[in-house]
Amino acid sequence: MRLFQRRLLGCVVAAVTAVGFVGVGASAAAANPISSFTCAGGSIPAGTYSSLVINGACVVDSGNVSVTNNVAVLNGKELIAAFGSADGSTSKLIVGGNVAVGANAVLVLGCEPGAFKCLNDPDTNENDPGTFAAADSIGGSVSATNALAVLVHNSTIRQNLALIGGGGGVNCNSQAALQGSPAYATFEDTHIGGNLSIVGWRSCWLGTFRTHVVGNVTFNNNMTADPDGNELADNTITGNFSCSGNSPTPWFGDSQGGPNHVVGNVSGQCTSIVGT
Repeated sequence: MRLFQRRLLGCVVAAVTAVGFVGVGASAAAANPISSFTCAGGSIPAGTYSSLVINGACVVDSGNVSVTNNVAVLNGKELIAAFGSADGSTSKLIVGGNVAVGANAVLVLGCEPGAFKCLNDPDTNENDPGTFAAADSIGGSVSATNALAVLVHNSTIRQNLALIGGGGGVNCNSQAALQGSPAYATFEDTHIGGNLSIVGWRSCWLGTFRTHVVGNVTFNNNMTADPDGNELADNTITGNFSCSGNSPTPWFGDSQGGPNHVVGNVSGQCTSIVGT
């Protein structure tokens, strides 16, 4: 399940570092804490912006970044917000509006010990869980259409999360945009205040674990090249849970997780992964 996870993030960070920081409107942002900002690569300066456009390989690693309105990750670009601290209070991304992720783009939100180590964690042994954390917060929805990779951990999305299409195809091939890693998507230890829709994803692997969804979950027509893909375990769903047309059929895989708890109705392929 996670053999390529560390490789992906190590490569993405290396790519971001190589690009360096080129911002549009950085001086204006420093003078006026409420302004739009476009990042063309590297660290996004800590501060408050009215909107944020990602037009390069950009990271939230230099203090908290607040956006009062929306964030747009343009086609083929990268936003990595997975740098934390021992108390989880630094380098958080806090968005009041929505986050839109374009085609072949990469989004990484949040980090936590065990499930997804922060990229700046002082515990450098890759087999240890780490100690740093960062909990990102999105006030609106996250929508990714034909994205290449979407990874969300230890975060709050107050409205909906939609992953529609994307994933780089049903293969575990090296992806140039990910510096040689295969593409995948995962959602773990996250609170979603609305609906979760994952439809038409095609990649190496896909999974959702220990996530609380207040609304409905739709998991349809997703395919992974890894036979251990389409893992859904230990999620809590207040609304309905429907699954159809997925290959492999949704299951627990090697996650060592347990059944999903669903308050609403369950239909299709989901019935085999729901507790009583």
